[in-house]
Amino acid sequence: MVRSAAPLLALLRPFANIPAMIIPTMIVPVASLSVVMMAVVTMGCDQADPSQAPSAARAGLEEPALEGSPSPAEASLVDGELRGQPLLRARDGLDLAIPGTPPTAVTAAPLPAAYCSIDVNGVAHDTETDYIAHVVTCENGGAKLEALKAQAIAARSVAYYAMAENGTICDGQGCQVYTCNAEPKAIHYQAAAETAGQYLSFDNPNKGRVLTYAFYVAGDNDQTASCKAVDPNAGTEKFVTYNAGKSWTDVEETTLGFQFKDPNNYGYGQNRGCMGQWSARCLENDLGYDHVEILRYFYGEDIDILKAEGPCVGSSNEAPEGVLESAGCEGVVGWAYDPDVGEDAINVTLSFGGAIDDPEAVSAELPAGVARPDLCDELGSCDHGFAISGPRSLRDGKLHPVHAYGHDDAEDDLVELGQSPTNFACAPPQLPEGVRRAVAPPTIEAWDFDPFWQMAVVPDAVVDGYDEWLPLGDEPQLIRADGSDEVWLVDVGYRRLIPSPEVAVAWSFDLDQAALWPTEMVEALPEGTPVRSQVFLLRGEAATIYVIDDPQCPEGGIPGDPLCPQAGDTEGATDSGDTDTTDPTGASGSGSDGSATQGSDSGSDSSGDASGDSATGTETGEPGSMPGLPPGYGVENDEDEGCACSTAAPRAPLGQTLFGIGLLFGLRRYRR
Repeated sequence: MVRSAAPLLALLRPFANIPAMIIPTMIVPVASLSVVMMAVVTMGCDQADPSQAPSAARAGLEEPALEGSPSPAEASLVDGELRGQPLLRARDGLDLAIPGTPPTAVTAAPLPAAYCSIDVNGVAHDTETDYIAHVVTCENGGAKLEALKAQAIAARSVAYYAMAENGTICDGQGCQVYTCNAEPKAIHYQAAAETAGQYLSFDNPNKGRVLTYAFYVAGDNDQTASCKAVDPNAGTEKFVTYNAGKSWTDVEETTLGFQFKDPNNYGYGQNRGCMGQWSARCLENDLGYDHVEILRYFYGEDIDILKAEGPCVGSSNEAPEGVLESAGCEGVVGWAYDPDVGEDAINVTLSFGGAIDDPEAVSAELPAGVARPDLCDELGSCDHGFAISGPRSLRDGKLHPVHAYGHDDAEDDLVELGQSPTNFACAPPQLPEGVRRAVAPPTIEAWDFDPFWQMAVVPDAVVDGYDEWLPLGDEPQLIRADGSDEVWLVDVGYRRLIPSPEVAVAWSFDLDQAALWPTEMVEALPEGTPVRSQVFLLRGEAATIYVIDDPQCPEGGIPGDPLCPQAGDTEGATDSGDTDTTDPTGASGSGSDGSATQGSDSGSDSSGDASGDSATGTETGEPGSMPGLPPGYGVENDEDEGCACSTAAPRAPLGQTLFGIGLLFGLRRYRR
């Protein structure tokens, strides 16, 4: 059906008192032009049974034609061409999208409330239980459910626009048909009920969100395999727009309505194209499209379906649901799901030390997108879990409250999950081998360290058990040789390889910011140990914070330096010594050579030939399939690169792990 050009009529209202306006090739009284533009478009499709075929296009307003303008009968189609040529000439000669002439009838969205009653020629009809079902029946009653649901949303968008701008809508070809020779069946009421309150809208970032006027016509009843017209000139097919895969300014506006053209024009988004009803049927019948896919096929990928609130449709928002299942050495684990979002992951905020509004609490935000097969049947989709290792600074054997909140997409609010709050409790972490390097407060900020998540608090005796080496540089310096993909950290005159993107994430390094150096300059720097797979901060009773790292030594070592022994010198190597630092309580280690026990957190393959499994860098009880650090710090890697994981826990598939790594680039952590 051809939608009446109601937006055009509203556009011309400000000029209604002007006697006449000059249009190239013709002169039309403006007061008449508004009626002509609404009245002359029609479709030459006979409809004996509205339940079997899409409705004929609107023939015009239910008003007498003005003298000199074509009547609805005169404006019929002949071989696909309009006899009502004044409309075509008026459109050809007047560019209504020029700056300085914005339309006056643009309805902002979201609407403040649903229109629960539609005034049809002075008679009120319940929108959801009466009006929409009748319009769907009369306009495209023979379609199947998904095409009918698309029709219902389009019809509701037209009705909402008419109510917002005029307070009423006509019953007939000038608007959309409510009365015809067919009564709604169960499927038509179903289409209305399952889309209750839903209407089309476009969010124009330049001028704001508007209600989209959902133009629709019958189009060509002969369809290609891709559900497009065989004859683009057939009937009202010229008005149909095929906007599948298009967005923003690539979306084609239909010539049936006012064309805004420029997103800087007020009201851009009101016209996002025109649906073809025969094509809509084809999309469902032949290609299996649902109603959302059908609408995007004609109105663009970025068209939004909003739901108005009101007593006739209920609340448009359902609160997130989920459970905080556990919090301990195995991690903070649970799930969260928002019915309004469906299968897409929502974000979860964890608040440690108190509720979210507690100024002393520390919070972290992460996505609930971990695969949970146990949720598939209950929720209808599976990827709604969250899991993260607890903060190192709270791993002290004491009880610490933790709250979990799901993010409500519509209300922009946090909803506390089931079984929240609970207490986080975990024994102190195993400590990595290495040396301690002081990091001053400005250095902590420059390197984007976070002591709450990355620092273990231990007795002074444990801190003193680490040999102290040079302080960490004031800020990270990354370099890359011309023509090479390898990125290096310059550290006290050495170049240290950043071995993977995961390591870069763990250290908050932006590899794209690496400075380009000539190859000979890069190679002139002696090569040191690779950057460790994670940041491990340490603090005793004093305020000084250290990072556990590897000393950088020249090839061949330094005579008399126990941290850089020469070949054959076995005294004082960094992976052995008089004090075993693997026990945060200060007790002696289990190995006589001082090597790190299994569960070391260093994750470094370069700190000596430590015996046992020290290279795995595992922290006891931390599952390998979950991030060991909060947003912004990446994840702990596989066993050969130092994950904070439990060897008893199953490891996530590689694809899932990489997916999680990618997500963490966009996450946030914050202190309230």
